[in-house]
Amino acid sequence: MTLLQLKYISTVAKYGSFCKAAQALYVSQPGISKMVCALEEELGITIFVRSAAGITLTAEGRELLNMGERLLKDAEHISRHFTQDMGKTHETLSVSSQHYCFVIDALMDYQRASKKDDYTYKLLVGQGPEVIQQVSDKTTELGVLFISDRSRKHMNRVFGDNHLEFHPLVNSKPYVFIHETHPLAKKSVLTLEELQPYPCIMYELDSDSPSVLQEEMLLPDFYPRKVNIISGLYQSMMVMKECQGYDLGTGTVSAGNRELGVVKRPIVGYDDVITIGWICQKGHTLSRPAEELVKLLQRHCCDVPET
Repeated sequence: MTLLQLKYISTVAKYGSFCKAAQALYVSQPGISKMVCALEEELGITIFVRSAAGITLTAEGRELLNMGERLLKDAEHISRHFTQDMGKTHETLSVSSQHYCFVIDALMDYQRASKKDDYTYKLLVGQGPEVIQQVSDKTTELGVLFISDRSRKHMNRVFGDNHLEFHPLVNSKPYVFIHETHPLAKKSVLTLEELQPYPCIMYELDSDSPSVLQEEMLLPDFYPRKVNIISGLYQSMMVMKECQGYDLGTGTVSAGNRELGVVKRPIVGYDDVITIGWICQKGHTLSRPAEELVKLLQRHCCDVPET
């Protein structure tokens, strides 16, 4: 089956006639008929029913046409995307990230400032293993994640095995993230004992992944009695606001989260260094959009005032 055959079938269906389709395509009618018959034989179906009154699509022909139209549109988009004019105007930017709102803020800033009429901007949010895999297989150009003192040795080995390089953005330490209405929000520092009565928010991690890749800062000898396992940022916000939940993470509160009432508090006795950074394939030269995004990431993860 070829795109040309699908194009012929689409045109015949549009005009309801082999003769009119041939005229529209500037080809011979026998040529179209031969192409259609060859596809019918290949697929083992009847595409058109021919009669004195004209031609009509069969049920199988209609199903084939619906699927074929999508392929034809995709082929047209690919062709336009790689033409000279399109290549000059269409911009692409792709990034993977752990659950960091400041990455979303940075991408939105870039998009608002973009002067492009045609673009594709991709943001994939997930756990550390997903970020690493997506950058490794070129699904995205760069990825944002953290490494801690506890995970640094393991992560450096993972980066090496996947031919990735890590570029630091900012150093931080473990913090507790809670909503401004939380009973503990008025305290300047918190202890682990004070957190025990409240639900701890954790993002779901594949069971095959080592615990050092857990997005939350799993503190030594800390085992919360109440746990909410979630998969998205919206769920995290709801648990914080409605159920007095808390999240353990890096010391970054995005502007967007700050507007939603998220505050951070240090934890007594825990000052381990956590480095937030971005990864790309080893030796890769970033595209211009990616370079600009990295500058915005630097600003958004560093210029967040203490709450």
